[in-house]
Amino acid sequence: MPERDDSPADEPVLRWTVHPAAQDRLRAALVLAVVAVAGLLALAVSGSKLLAAAGALLLLGSLRDFFLPRTYVLDAAGAREEGPLAAPRRLAWSEVRRVTRERHGLHLSPLVSAGRFARDRGLFLCMRGNAERVAAYVAARRPEAA
Repeated sequence: MPERDDSPADEPVLRWTVHPAAQDRLRAALVLAVVAVAGLLALAVSGSKLLAAAGALLLLGSLRDFFLPRTYVLDAAGAREEGPLAAPRRLAWSEVRRVTRERHGLHLSPLVSAGRFARDRGLFLCMRGNAERVAAYVAARRPEAA
Protein backbone atom coordinates (compact mmCIF):
# COMPACT_ATOMS: atom_id res chain seq x y z
CA MET A 1 0.00 0.00 0.00
CA PRO A 2 1.72 3.21 -1.11
CA GLU A 3 1.75 5.96 1.46
CA ARG A 4 1.16 9.54 0.68
CA ASP A 5 3.03 12.37 2.34
CA ASP A 6 1.01 15.60 2.57
CA SER A 7 3.55 17.54 4.63
CA PRO A 8 5.86 20.24 3.32
CA ALA A 9 9.27 19.07 2.14
CA ASP A 10 11.16 20.77 4.98
CA GLU A 11 9.04 19.20 7.74
CA PRO A 12 10.23 15.88 9.18
CA VAL A 13 7.87 12.92 8.98
CA LEU A 14 8.01 10.08 11.48
CA ARG A 15 6.48 6.82 10.21
CA TRP A 16 6.44 3.35 11.74
CA THR A 17 4.43 0.15 11.59
CA VAL A 18 3.42 -1.96 14.57
CA HIS A 19 2.23 -5.55 14.26
CA PRO A 20 1.65 -6.85 17.81
CA ALA A 21 0.71 -10.43 16.82
CA ALA A 22 3.89 -10.84 14.77
CA GLN A 23 6.02 -9.39 17.57
CA ASP A 24 4.46 -11.58 20.27
CA ARG A 25 3.66 -14.91 18.68
CA LEU A 26 3.02 -16.69 21.98
CA ARG A 27 0.34 -14.19 22.98
CA ALA A 28 -1.16 -14.40 19.47
CA ALA A 29 -1.38 -18.20 19.77
CA LEU A 30 -3.02 -17.89 23.19
CA VAL A 31 -5.57 -15.38 21.90
CA LEU A 32 -6.38 -17.63 18.94
CA ALA A 33 -6.81 -20.55 21.34
CA VAL A 34 -9.24 -18.52 23.46
CA VAL A 35 -11.23 -17.57 20.34
CA ALA A 36 -11.33 -21.23 19.27
CA VAL A 37 -12.52 -22.32 22.72
CA ALA A 38 -15.19 -19.60 22.68
CA GLY A 39 -16.34 -20.85 19.27
CA LEU A 40 -16.50 -24.43 20.53
CA LEU A 41 -18.46 -23.32 23.60
CA ALA A 42 -20.88 -21.42 21.38
CA LEU A 43 -21.28 -24.55 19.26
CA ALA A 44 -21.89 -26.73 22.32
CA VAL A 45 -24.43 -24.35 23.84
CA SER A 46 -26.31 -23.35 20.69
CA GLY A 47 -25.81 -26.41 18.50
CA SER A 48 -25.45 -24.06 15.53
CA LYS A 49 -22.27 -24.10 13.47
CA LEU A 50 -23.29 -20.82 11.85
CA LEU A 51 -23.72 -19.06 15.20
CA ALA A 52 -20.42 -20.45 16.49
CA ALA A 53 -18.54 -19.34 13.36
CA ALA A 54 -20.19 -15.90 13.43
CA GLY A 55 -19.23 -15.46 17.09
CA ALA A 56 -15.63 -16.47 16.44
CA LEU A 57 -15.41 -14.09 13.47
CA LEU A 58 -16.83 -11.24 15.54
CA LEU A 59 -14.24 -11.92 18.24
CA LEU A 60 -11.45 -11.93 15.65
CA GLY A 61 -12.82 -8.72 14.12
CA SER A 62 -12.73 -7.00 17.50
CA LEU A 63 -9.08 -8.02 17.81
CA ARG A 64 -8.00 -6.64 14.40
CA ASP A 65 -5.69 -4.03 15.96
CA PHE A 66 -3.74 -6.90 17.53
CA PHE A 67 -3.69 -9.26 14.55
CA LEU A 68 -3.26 -6.77 11.69
CA PRO A 69 -0.45 -4.24 11.25
CA ARG A 70 -1.08 -0.57 12.04
CA THR A 71 0.94 2.24 10.46
CA TYR A 72 1.39 5.51 12.32
CA VAL A 73 2.47 8.76 10.68
CA LEU A 74 3.43 11.96 12.48
CA ASP A 75 3.87 15.01 10.24
CA ALA A 76 3.44 18.77 10.36
CA ALA A 77 -0.35 18.50 10.13
CA GLY A 78 -0.90 15.95 12.89
CA ALA A 79 -0.97 12.27 13.73
CA ARG A 80 -2.47 9.55 11.53
CA GLU A 81 -3.21 5.86 12.04
CA GLU A 82 -3.86 3.52 9.11
CA GLY A 83 -4.42 -0.17 8.72
CA PRO A 84 -6.40 -2.83 6.94
CA LEU A 85 -10.12 -3.27 7.70
CA ALA A 86 -10.36 0.18 9.31
CA ALA A 87 -10.75 3.71 8.06
CA PRO A 88 -7.67 5.93 8.54
CA ARG A 89 -7.87 8.11 11.65
CA ARG A 90 -6.30 11.56 11.88
CA LEU A 91 -5.91 14.08 14.67
CA ALA A 92 -4.53 17.53 13.86
CA TRP A 93 -1.99 19.06 16.27
CA SER A 94 -4.35 22.01 16.77
CA GLU A 95 -6.97 19.59 18.16
CA VAL A 96 -4.66 17.89 20.67
CA ARG A 97 -5.43 19.16 24.18
CA ARG A 98 -3.86 16.40 26.29
CA VAL A 99 -1.02 13.92 25.84
CA THR A 100 -0.90 10.96 28.20
CA ARG A 101 2.00 8.52 28.33
CA GLU A 102 0.79 4.97 28.82
CA ARG A 103 2.48 1.60 29.04
CA HIS A 104 2.73 0.90 25.32
CA GLY A 105 2.44 4.36 23.83
CA LEU A 106 1.09 7.89 23.88
CA HIS A 107 -2.56 8.86 23.86
CA LEU A 108 -3.38 12.11 22.07
CA SER A 109 -6.72 13.49 23.16
CA PRO A 110 -8.87 16.40 21.97
CA LEU A 111 -10.36 16.62 25.49
CA VAL A 112 -8.82 18.84 28.17
CA SER A 113 -9.54 16.33 30.93
CA ALA A 114 -10.59 12.71 31.05
CA GLY A 115 -14.27 12.59 31.90
CA ARG A 116 -16.03 9.51 33.14
CA PHE A 117 -18.81 9.73 30.57
CA ALA A 118 -17.16 11.79 27.83
CA ARG A 119 -16.35 9.74 24.74
CA ASP A 120 -12.73 10.36 23.85
CA ARG A 121 -12.10 10.53 20.12
CA GLY A 122 -8.37 10.67 20.55
CA LEU A 123 -5.62 8.67 18.93
CA PHE A 124 -3.38 6.11 20.61
CA LEU A 125 0.15 5.93 19.20
CA CYS A 126 1.49 2.45 19.87
CA MET A 127 5.26 2.67 20.29
CA ARG A 128 7.53 -0.34 19.84
CA GLY A 129 11.22 0.45 20.05
CA ASN A 130 10.89 4.12 19.14
CA ALA A 131 9.27 5.57 22.28
CA GLU A 132 11.79 8.38 22.78
CA ARG A 133 11.66 9.54 19.15
CA VAL A 134 7.84 9.61 19.16
CA ALA A 135 7.68 11.39 22.54
CA ALA A 136 10.19 14.00 21.36
CA TYR A 137 8.29 14.55 18.09
CA VAL A 138 4.98 15.02 19.94
CA ALA A 139 6.58 17.31 22.54
CA ALA A 140 8.00 19.46 19.74
CA ARG A 141 4.51 19.88 18.25
CA ARG A 142 2.55 20.11 21.51
CA PRO A 143 5.02 21.23 24.22
CA GLU A 144 2.28 22.50 26.55
CA ALA A 145 0.47 19.14 26.36
CA ALA A 146 3.45 16.81 26.91
